[in-house]
Amino acid sequence: MEHKNKVTSLQEFFDWINNSETCCVTEQDSDYFVVEAPNNADVYVHYDEDDGIEIVVAKTIEKLRDFDADERFTELWEPAFVAQNHFRPSQFIKMLQEDAETFRELAGDLAEL
Repeated sequence: MEHKNKVTSLQEFFDWINNSETCCVTEQDSDYFVVEAPNNADVYVHYDEDDGIEIVVAKTIEKLRDFDADERFTELWEPAFVAQNHFRPSQFIKMLQEDAETFRELAGDLAEL
């Protein structure tokens, strides 16, 4: 992805993520937003209203890099989840690993902003 201009506002940042072709901001509020990957893994990024855009970008990069597919699997894998989604364990962990890679790639792109 080509980076010509730094983002200067939170909305520009959200737009940049939404135009990344891999992830999108699915939820936003005054103190957090959610970045979602193609297989629906998500990362919540909390920020203070007085954080500058550079701090928000840095917090986002940290959260994206910290996403752990094994941890998320352990957190979500339970009978109710299986009944609702009909995933096999190997299928679900593969999806989470793909999303983890997508998050790492997005974090690398964000580091270039």
